[in-house]
Amino acid sequence: MLALGIDVGVGKGLDLVALDEQRLPVHDVLPKIGLEQVGDSIRELDPDVIAIDAPPAWAREGRSRLTERILVERNIRTFATPTRARGKGNPFYDWMEIGFRAFRTAARRLLSLCGGRSTRDGDGGLPHASATVLRGCLRPEGIGKKAWREGTLIAQGVRTDRLTSMDLVDAGLCALSGLLALQGTRFAPGDPKEGVIVLPSSHCLPGRSPSSARTRRWFRCPSPRCSATAAAAHRPARRSRGASSLPGHDAKRKSMLWRLARDGRDATDELRRRGWKVPPEIG
Repeated sequence: MLALGIDVGVGKGLDLVALDEQRLPVHDVLPKIGLEQVGDSIRELDPDVIAIDAPPAWAREGRSRLTERILVERNIRTFATPTRARGKGNPFYDWMEIGFRAFRTAARRLLSLCGGRSTRDGDGGLPHASATVLRGCLRPEGIGKKAWREGTLIAQGVRTDRLTSMDLVDAGLCALSGLLALQGTRFAPGDPKEGVIVLPSSHCLPGRSPSSARTRRWFRCPSPRCSATAAAAHRPARRSRGASSLPGHDAKRKSMLWRLARDGRDATDELRRRGWKVPPEIG
């Protein structure tokens, strides 16, 4: 089982990462290749699914696709794909047109090599949306996109030592989304006729977030300290009177810190400061 993730860009080329069921980047991690090389790479790798960080076509109507509007309602904001009439000729959307060509190339290769298999199951992995769903919250303030998304891959058991750039990390997240889709973990809201964003979730997303300013949105991190930056906390954690009433949050936080510590990050001090054991293999 092999999933191929493709990150699209203008000028820099395309970045390709392939993941198998062991979640290890295979030897074909291909940075900054030309669009004309994508077809050859697909033929050589023969992936079971392809996830491309781009829409497959213009929206059917309006300023965005239905799949994008659904995610915005859940506080996941992505680039909006307008109709051809609105987007054609605008330099901002050049990367989308490259994505359209990548989809056509991928479809031709898979259809000719695999007897009708389609890339649609991997349509539009979109690293931001995938990382948000896998983490269960938005990226906290104070942590960069690359660190956040790379940490998401690590938490899912993906080795990232060869994913040395933001673009390769994004391609890795696309590949992971495709791999999870093959394994049955997928939710694709929207209209398939204009392309959908396939999320690594086995169930529907929560309903529209409440508008009350006193209520955090579902995807908003439940605590400002619940982030990867807490591994290098700038101040000792305070023991508030209400801390003992949050066992679920503490359990999630401890699990996250264990993952960071296993990855060699400076989370052990935070674990010890809270009186929690470090992972047994670290000691």
